[in-house]
Amino acid sequence: MKTLTEKKENRAAYCFILPWLVGFVLLIAGPTIVTVILGFTRYDIFRPPKWVGLKNFIRMFTDDEVFAKSIYNTFYYTLFNVPIGVFGSLLLAFLLNNNLPGMNYIKTALYVPTIISGIAMAMLWMWIFDPNSGMINTLLRNMGCASPPLWFKDPDTVKLTMILVKVVEIGGTRMIIFLAGLQNIPKVYYEVAYIDGANFWKRFREVTVPLLSPIILLNLVVAVIDSFKVFINAYAITDGGPLNESMFLVLYIYKNAFKSIKMGYASAISTVFIVFILILTVIHLKASKEWVYYAE
Repeated sequence: MKTLTEKKENRAAYCFILPWLVGFVLLIAGPTIVTVILGFTRYDIFRPPKWVGLKNFIRMFTDDEVFAKSIYNTFYYTLFNVPIGVFGSLLLAFLLNNNLPGMNYIKTALYVPTIISGIAMAMLWMWIFDPNSGMINTLLRNMGCASPPLWFKDPDTVKLTMILVKVVEIGGTRMIIFLAGLQNIPKVYYEVAYIDGANFWKRFREVTVPLLSPIILLNLVVAVIDSFKVFINAYAITDGGPLNESMFLVLYIYKNAFKSIKMGYASAISTVFIVFILILTVIHLKASKEWVYYAE
């Protein structure tokens, strides 16, 4: 039987978690459930939802070429962006994990671009990669390149350019998390490995990676989810073009919901999006048992 003190502590604990719980139910769980339900309806805001069963999903997978294109573009983007982002952040954190003078200023300079407004950064990238007067193509012409790439305006290069501009974010939150993990590894492990004759690469492979593996898993899962949610650059710079080559899944959901006012169909696509994220996350967590090491 619980004592009076324990009951008071439990009530205090519930009071502390109540704001988060209310926010979760009203802003995450509730809207997610409503979205899934609306995915089985025809709904355009102006009229009440009409139940259509699986029609939205059947249409999505059998008669919507743009949806298929958005799935391909999103997976393509994720396939390249995630490895570059995660391992780029790890490499950067590894290089910054020392006590050289001025290192804090370098860390700050690398982090600053990630806190600038996404739209502001998109406008900057539009100017830098402008085919006619952009900084990159002006530099290429001065170096003798007669026909520099069209970057965002070319169907063949737009996805690669989208991936390229995300490289600036390797100095963001993932780098900070990796850096915290590296600084938390006891130096005695490296000293023992060095005494045993392990070279730099072997120390990194046998000491750093295993002890950092839980953080690698965290950043990997978050990076996959973030890549699937790519929106701002595609919305602000290309609007899904040219020829739908930068039409990513979230942008397609937005266009169906707020431009075509097809809330039911957009909700169905959102439901598929949620399922994709859940499947990929479960795969990561299941596979992590083979390579993630949790120190006891």
